[in-house]
Amino acid sequence: MSEGIDYQINLERTLRQDGPKFLSHKLVVCEQIAFLKPTISSMLFCVVYIVVGGFLLGLASYIYIDSQKLDLSIFVGGFGIAITTFGVSLIQPFLKRASFNKKINRFNNKKDRDVKLTHIVSLQINNKIVIRKQALNYHCFELNMLTKNGRRINILNHNNLLQLLADSQSLAIFLNVPLLDLRREIVL
Repeated sequence: MSEGIDYQINLERTLRQDGPKFLSHKLVVCEQIAFLKPTISSMLFCVVYIVVGGFLLGLASYIYIDSQKLDLSIFVGGFGIAITTFGVSLIQPFLKRASFNKKINRFNNKKDRDVKLTHIVSLQINNKIVIRKQALNYHCFELNMLTKNGRRINILNHNNLLQLLADSQSLAIFLNVPLLDLRREIVL
């Protein structure tokens, strides 16, 4: 005998505390696949750190070859390695691609367990305020999905509301599921 289980899920609760203050990803929908693609501006933001770090490493090499100043070369090279490492760690989340594939009936974000598309029951939009200690607070928005087993998985998280609304509507049509707008009035 199978009994129904009631899941008490607060859909208005956000899944992530933080979020970028810029448009990080856009949704691309093809015939049988929809995927999140990082924006050019988000990638350039990360690449700047990698390029500056690489420049500092090159400068450290030049200093050592030209003047044999080992201490200055190590100092400049250390900064170059630190900045390059920071840039690489920033860019890694942008390179992981979440996708909704109708051919194989799967959602895959390379982080959570795969979900069958037929198990997705709705998409939800939530809003929050990201609180910064040393900077201004700002609004941020999430697009989450809810599965028939009660799992909630974050899909998008950034502060560009117009793009998030457009992407979430396109994804809801692609998946043929309802889109719930659970944003609430929040004052900064």
